[in-house]
Amino acid sequence: MKQETAFNLIGDKLSWTDADYAKEFRELQLMIDHKYDNYQGYQPGTRFHVAMLNWLSQFKDEAERLTAYRFVKARMVFVSQREMHHLIGLMMPTIDRLARKRVARQLDIPLHETYLKPQAEERLELLRRRTLFVGLSDGSRIDVFRRYNEGKISNEQVVAFSEITDSKWDDLQKELVKSLGKLEPVGTPRQAWFEAICLVDDFSGSGSSLLRFDTEVSKWKGKVKKFYDANVDRIDGALAPDCVLHIHHHLASDQARRQITEDLRRFAIQHPKFIYSLSFSHVLSPDIVIDDQCDDEDLTALIRRLYDKDIADDHTGPDIWYGYKQCGLPLVLEHNTPNNSIALLWAESKPDAVPRMKPLFARRKRHSSNG
Repeated sequence: MKQETAFNLIGDKLSWTDADYAKEFRELQLMIDHKYDNYQGYQPGTRFHVAMLNWLSQFKDEAERLTAYRFVKARMVFVSQREMHHLIGLMMPTIDRLARKRVARQLDIPLHETYLKPQAEERLELLRRRTLFVGLSDGSRIDVFRRYNEGKISNEQVVAFSEITDSKWDDLQKELVKSLGKLEPVGTPRQAWFEAICLVDDFSGSGSSLLRFDTEVSKWKGKVKKFYDANVDRIDGALAPDCVLHIHHHLASDQARRQITEDLRRFAIQHPKFIYSLSFSHVLSPDIVIDDQCDDEDLTALIRRLYDKDIADDHTGPDIWYGYKQCGLPLVLEHNTPNNSIALLWAESKPDAVPRMKPLFARRKRHSSNG
C-alpha cells in the first residue's frame, strides 16, 4: 500500500480535516522516518503506516480510535537503535567511576585523587584489565560495547554468553597472564584472576528474570543465581577472593530498579562469597506507567475492554492487560516490544478471537508456551 493512501485511510478513520491531515502527517511522518519504520519486529516489506491502519481497525468507534492515536502520539516511548547505542556508550564511564571508588577505598584516598596519583592510575588500569564483561542475553549488545571501547578493553575480556565453559575460562586466564606481564612491574606475582565480573543486559521491566525468590520452592532463581551456581567455585582460582559481581542494564523501569536492588540485597546476605553492585545507564521515570491510577480513564478503559485473556501463557501468567507483572509500560524497543509493555501495543489474538487484538508493534517471543 502506498504511504499517501494509507495516511488518507488513517485520516478517514480519525475524521481529520484538511488542517488536521497536514499537521498530523508532518509530525507522524517525522517519527516514522526516524524511528517507527525501523522496528525490527516487522516482517519484510511491512511499514508502520500499514500496521497503524490495521491496528486502528480493531477499535469499535471513532472515540476509541482517537484515544488510541493520542496514546501513540503523546505517551508511547520508542527507543531507537541510535538511542540504545547511546545508552551502551554510557556503560563504560559508569563502570570506570565505580572502579575509581574501589581504588580510592583500597588506597585510602579521596576519589578526586585517583585522577592525580600515578599509583591510583596504575591500580585502575590493572583493575580494568581484570574485569570480565559477560552478556546475559542476545539483547545485551555486548558486541557494540566492545567496539565502542576498542583500545580500552581487549577481546579476551568480553564473553557473549553467561554459560562459560571450563576451556573458555582457561583461555581467558591465559590471555590475562599475557596482559599482566605488560601492566605489572617485573617480579610482581601475577595472579591470573579476575577482580570483577560485569553481567550486562539491555533492558529490565520487572527484574524477575534477573533474580527472584520462588516462594513455592523456597529457592532463588534467575540469571544471577545461575551464574553464581556455575562460578562460585572459581573464587581463589579464576576469580579473586574479593571478586565483585556487578550487574549493569542499559535501560530499566523504575519498578525493576527497585525490585532488583531489594532482591540483590537479600540475595547477597545468603550468598556472601561475591561482592555485589548494580548500575543502569538510564532508568525510566515512573510517571510514564499506565495503570488504574493513570490520569487517562479513556485509555485504561480501552486497554481493559479490548483485552483477550487467551494471549496470556504459562510464562506471563494471567491478567496481563498492563503487561507482564502489570508493569504498565508504554515502551517499544527497536528490536522488540517487551511483554512488560501494555498488551494493546504488542498482543495478537487468534483469528477467531472475540475481542481480537491486533498489534501495532508485533512482539517476537523468547519463550515458547509449548513444552
